[in-house]
Amino acid sequence: MNTTQFADPQRPGNGSASLFDGVVCPDGVYCEAFAGCGQPRAHWQSIVAAVNAAGPELLGQRQERVKRMRHEDGATYNPFDAPDGRGTPWALEQIPLPLTVREWSRLETGLIQRARLLEQILADVYGPQDLLKTGRLPSQLVFANPHFLHTCHNVRPSCGRYLTLYAADLYRGPDGNFRVLRDYSASPVGLGYALENRIVISRMFPELYQHTQIRRLAPFFQTLHTGLTQRSALRREDPNIVLLSPGPDSPIYFEQALLSRYLGYPLVEGQDLTVRNGRVYLKKLAGLEPVDTIFRHISDQQSDPFALRRETSAGVAGLIQVAREQNIDIANPIGAGFAETPVLPVFLPELCRSLMGEDLLLENHPAWWCGHAEGERRARAQLNQLIIAPALDRSTPFDSDLLAAIHSAPFAFMAWEPVRPSTVPVWEGGRIHARPALLRVFACATEEGFAVMPGGLAITAADTEALLAGVPERLQSKDIWVLSDQPVEPFSMLGGLHAVAEVRRSSDLPSRVADHLLWLGRYLERAEGLIRLLRSVFRRLSSEARPEDIPELEFLLNLLRAGHAIPALPEEGGYSSQELEAQLFAALYQEDRPESVIAILKRVQDAARNVRDRLSRDSWRVINRLDEFGDNPAADPQDQLDNTLFTLSAFSGLAMEGMTRSLGWRFMDMGRRIERGLHQISLLREGLPRVCAVSQNALEALLEVSDSIMTYRARYRTAFQLAPVLDLLLLDESNPKSLAFQFSQLAAHVEDLPRQNERRFASAEERMSLSMLTAIRLLDLTGLACSSGSAENEAPLNTFLETMEARLLEFAQQVSAHYLSRVTATPHFSVRLGEREP
Repeated sequence: MNTTQFADPQRPGNGSASLFDGVVCPDGVYCEAFAGCGQPRAHWQSIVAAVNAAGPELLGQRQERVKRMRHEDGATYNPFDAPDGRGTPWALEQIPLPLTVREWSRLETGLIQRARLLEQILADVYGPQDLLKTGRLPSQLVFANPHFLHTCHNVRPSCGRYLTLYAADLYRGPDGNFRVLRDYSASPVGLGYALENRIVISRMFPELYQHTQIRRLAPFFQTLHTGLTQRSALRREDPNIVLLSPGPDSPIYFEQALLSRYLGYPLVEGQDLTVRNGRVYLKKLAGLEPVDTIFRHISDQQSDPFALRRETSAGVAGLIQVAREQNIDIANPIGAGFAETPVLPVFLPELCRSLMGEDLLLENHPAWWCGHAEGERRARAQLNQLIIAPALDRSTPFDSDLLAAIHSAPFAFMAWEPVRPSTVPVWEGGRIHARPALLRVFACATEEGFAVMPGGLAITAADTEALLAGVPERLQSKDIWVLSDQPVEPFSMLGGLHAVAEVRRSSDLPSRVADHLLWLGRYLERAEGLIRLLRSVFRRLSSEARPEDIPELEFLLNLLRAGHAIPALPEEGGYSSQELEAQLFAALYQEDRPESVIAILKRVQDAARNVRDRLSRDSWRVINRLDEFGDNPAADPQDQLDNTLFTLSAFSGLAMEGMTRSLGWRFMDMGRRIERGLHQISLLREGLPRVCAVSQNALEALLEVSDSIMTYRARYRTAFQLAPVLDLLLLDESNPKSLAFQFSQLAAHVEDLPRQNERRFASAEERMSLSMLTAIRLLDLTGLACSSGSAENEAPLNTFLETMEARLLEFAQQVSAHYLSRVTATPHFSVRLGEREP
């Protein structure tokens, strides 16, 4: 391939070489940044100057900062596409792609026309089907098309909008004209990523962004929200709009959570919704809440497992029938994916003239349908020059004998010319390269027609093949800057997105969210308890004393065995030092051991992902830092545990100071109190029979793992004694680590949980929490001391602890049965005493 090497004539004022010198662009493709003479195009000059002024060192630092910010925000394309579960980072390249006013005006007009055309096609295909009857659309494109859902025929969407959100992939050809490569109409992807990119890039080039007239993205989101609200308001004055997601398994869950927060729509999953009497309801703790609009981010085929006969939990059974009765507005309507049929653009020029009386303004990428004689002839004659692709569904596998396959079913294939997209400058590997790029742009429905977002995503890769394959690991994105010839006024979504007539403080939340928050609290506490215990062990093993000379070491190891963190002792004797080291290492890093630190931290992250829209950006960044645990198993275990405990404490502090005292916070805190109570009971039950036999060192270790040693020393200023230690860990309601404190908090929380109706008597969970709190307050520790008769004195306390453990587990089950029974299935579990949440 021939290439052209550019030399930037606008070098930095200090006479040094431009970073753009030597950028190599393939011949025969359009270069976005430079004209043929190597002169930066007028609208690129300020960006070229800013990049040169920054210099390679600062650009490298900025790129690392972008990478770090994406990781902290959890900006992944697919959270579960990697074996370690970390996902593919959403790679963002820092040099934006500017478009002139004139270029964008032509694109905007063409995109609006295309969206209107596709909406008319959808209305006909799912309505009177005149295009089929008159032969303007071949029958194979409909009835053999997996994108066409027969069940949705004659389902008229609310207000007649068959297309609420539309997206298209464009490329600029060698002649400088934009062409459409693909259309997206089911649930277009990338809107949230475009927003995220703009936020990050505006921070990377703050002065350039502020002094360049760049059209803002926020007005588009307000237009989208206004359109959804206006249609929903026809049924109810204060409509309830939800964003339907497949959940954390979705490749774009980051985007869904981001849009949920930005637009203010609850992020729900299929199991959160139910159909009753022809209406869709959201299952909440206080009961069922009607839903007016679903902003759909699941595929057409997943939307209604009952009507479409699909085995999936992502959708809502009966949703299509509710849409048929026009009791719900779905954006985009189920079945809108028909407009994504790969071969449909071949027919758009003629359909545009027949339906709208206009020529198609935006060209399609040159392609031919093999269902036409001319298309089949061309495909056969130029088999090695053209790209043969599925005509109806991009996921259709190819037959090894392509010619035979085309002959047997020509309607199933199409032929493309090779794509030759324009190139854009990309900072990569310490220098600037020219990379091929696609542009993804978006439009939304309005009362007057459609509005186009002034910006979008530019997607780049090392070569055109990787770009068209769409493999996330090989792609980068850019922010698209649409320039303006008028001053751009600041705009905020807060100005009019949620104008309310009265102040309301609704604290209700979906049952599934409450379940995940409850278990998030439990896993956080479980991780902290195990880390403190392991840290105490490693602290002693790293001391100058030999293990056999540390009397409390075996006491701590027994506590680990009781919690299943390490195996029980064999009958024939103990373990060698090498075997003990291996067991402790497994307790840290062995992922298939349920009670290892890394396994519990994974469950913390999984639970947090399920409530991502409920967590602040800072909280999510803290959660993402847990990824670092296990990255370097050769590191000092004590340092690893210290750092992880610091991270967990940071999250706890953010939750305590940043979360409103609503039901979400209450359920998460109840989870912490339940788990901390069970952990404290376990420590005392297992440690009490041994604590006096070991020495005062064991009492000190017990206080250490309970995070109460400083309180003890400040309060008692004496040697460690059994009765004061037990008073601090059991009865002291001012100590956040004591059992009494946990019961007191649980009793306070259940009083504020929602009720279906006002009752004269306390609920079961209120009675249970009050019973536990009363029992701990009446516990008498008189006479407890390490003496010759201590075993007899400890027996009643052991019985009491067993009783409290059983009651606490019963309380946890009661809370789940009462408030979380609408959760179809929970992924959370506990190995403690075989406990399992329903």
